[in-house]
Amino acid sequence: MSWRTRARLVGGLVLVLLVTGGLTLNLNARKGTVHSVSAAVAAETYDVGSAYAGLVRTQLVEVGDEVRTGDPLFVVDSATLRHDVQIGLVTDDAAGALVADDGTLTLTATGDGTVSEVAAQAGTFVQAGTTLASIERAGTRHVRAEHRLTPEQLARLEPQARVTVTLPDSSTVTGRVEETVVTTAGGVADVTVTVATPVLAADDTAVAATGTPVRTVLHLRNDGVVTTVADTLEDLLARVLG
Repeated sequence: MSWRTRARLVGGLVLVLLVTGGLTLNLNARKGTVHSVSAAVAAETYDVGSAYAGLVRTQLVEVGDEVRTGDPLFVVDSATLRHDVQIGLVTDDAAGALVADDGTLTLTATGDGTVSEVAAQAGTFVQAGTTLASIERAGTRHVRAEHRLTPEQLARLEPQARVTVTLPDSSTVTGRVEETVVTTAGGVADVTVTVATPVLAADDTAVAATGTPVRTVLHLRNDGVVTTVADTLEDLLARVLG
């Protein structure tokens, strides 16, 4: 056998190995990932409400305003509260509210955050228990994503599984599954995951605003021969490439 024939044979074998290795790695990646059906940026919120019916005398915040714990948000003038103060039924400030002797109630923020909704303006009469505003808690932005998994895939979903999040500007961030809710029907599991993403939690840019649609890829535990071969190939490539 001439050296040219041998060279062609070796080259052919190398090419076959490269193609096979590439296909194996690709198959392994597809086997171990599940793309989201739907996903969006979410956040923890809390409502601001009045324990007494009354007239909103002053509105001190607008949507988008940042607030700190204790900041005044609304002042409500309540005849019922005024009566209760006069007969001694109300003597202390309520949680998240400051009670004045003249029967006004100043509603305050109970946590740092950003005003996400305002449902009452100055001059509006509100009933007791009515929500006047909603506030997004600072540092709580995360991703809520829905994935559709087969029983076999569900068995390979690990606690704190890695999730890749693609934002509208095509940039990606990495997170971990923090909470999982599973519902099954027709042999398919609809899995809603809460993804903790420190980058989003600290990001104030519009691209990471609450409600922004995103795409997620859930990374499952890989098992079997394909994974073993893929791991071997990846280790070999890492050594060759240094």
